[in-house]
This record gives sequence, C-alpha cells and structure tokens, in this order.
Amino acid sequence: MSIKRRIHTLKATIVKSEDPYQDADGNWVFPENETVEVTSHCRTESNTTDGLTPVKDGFRLEYNYLIFTNTKLEELPINTRVVVTVVKTGKVFGEGEVVKFETGQRVTRIWLK
Repeated sequence: MSIKRRIHTLKATIVKSEDPYQDADGNWVFPENETVEVTSHCRTESNTTDGLTPVKDGFRLEYNYLIFTNTKLEELPINTRVVVTVVKTGKVFGEGEVVKFETGQRVTRIWLK
C-alpha cells in the first residue's frame, strides 16, 4: 500500500472583471464578470501553533490553513474563497480566504484565514 501525498482537493472560484470603458459613441460599457472554477489535488494542514508565520517584510502572517499543491495552479488572488475537502470522504476539511499565495520550485503554498 502506498502513501497518498495529496489527500485533499481545493476548490475556488475566481471572479475576473474588466474595468468599465467608453465606446466610440461615448457610452459607458460595463463588461460582464468572468467566473473561473479552480480545482486541484493538494495536502492541507491546519495551523496548530499561534496562527502566525514570519514573512519577508517583518510582519507576521495570520492564517488557519496551509495548502501545498502543484506549481501549475493558476494564482489565486488575495481574498479568494477556498474550500478544501477530503478526497476519500468528500467532507470539508477546512475553508477560508487566501491571505498569501506563493509558488516555489516544487510546490505552491497557499495560506488561508
């Protein structure tokens, strides 16, 4: 029996919007928002310490969950709502909003609050 490295699935909805603009007649055009559903296998850990981690600018980042996933995942904007479920049972493991997104050489890390 092998150990499954990514026992969770993250699901997020990214809303992409364009700024309003004026057409050739001077009328304001308000483009429709585009919604993109993102799903990826991952491994998620709940924060069991003080909920803080140091960051480069000297401040400490407050978070509840840290997600590890592949580097091909599209960047999730700050404040994007994420739900993490257990692959085997489908139950919600955790959920929150993105407070930091970082892609490294081997993994992408996402911090949720």
